[in-house]
Amino acid sequence: MEGSPQPCVSQMWRNAKRLSGVRWWGERPTWIRHVVYWAIALSTIAITAIDRSTRPPTGRSGDVASFAPLVIVGGVLAITGLLFTLREWEHISAVRNISRSLVLFTFLLGYMTIVLSYPRYWGVHIEACRTVGELETCQGPASVRQVLSMLGWHAASVVPVLDIPHTLEWPRPARSANPFVGAGILAVRLWVAIGILGVLKRLWDKWGPGGSSPTVSR
Repeated sequence: MEGSPQPCVSQMWRNAKRLSGVRWWGERPTWIRHVVYWAIALSTIAITAIDRSTRPPTGRSGDVASFAPLVIVGGVLAITGLLFTLREWEHISAVRNISRSLVLFTFLLGYMTIVLSYPRYWGVHIEACRTVGELETCQGPASVRQVLSMLGWHAASVVPVLDIPHTLEWPRPARSANPFVGAGILAVRLWVAIGILGVLKRLWDKWGPGGSSPTVSR
């Protein structure tokens, strides 16, 4: 129909040969793409959430460097997807925005948990923590499930005003001084921080001085 708004096509699907901004996957219906994304993200979470194994490390640490690119690649992909989502925030529906953001965060948590848990067999120490009263004791290897909980704890603690871990009385599940683990935690915290700042900027652009109402396409 003439004059009706056209569906927003994500910039992620543009390339030099398809100026329309779509490729084969980008041409699939939005609901199909989101179902596939959620299936992948929830699969990574399910794998880690049910794993309570705590195999002790072997004492070798030389091979862990080969896993560093996996942390970088996973973090870059999740942050890139978030940036595209924020860039197109005003052009797609709220449901699509929320689905994109949640699936990216779910995937990032599951992916980073898998990447950080496996190198413990090469000597990457992640210790399980237990808090009694005000005393935190960290001893023994953390399970894969505890690593997932640790990443979630750090993501929740990024929001200083809400202070979610303290409000929910959620003690730190695990701790590690290994820089490899620190890089994974940083990627998760950076994703949350960028998302919060991006949403605040969009809200300011819309409702602040000089803001304008966007045109939303489903």
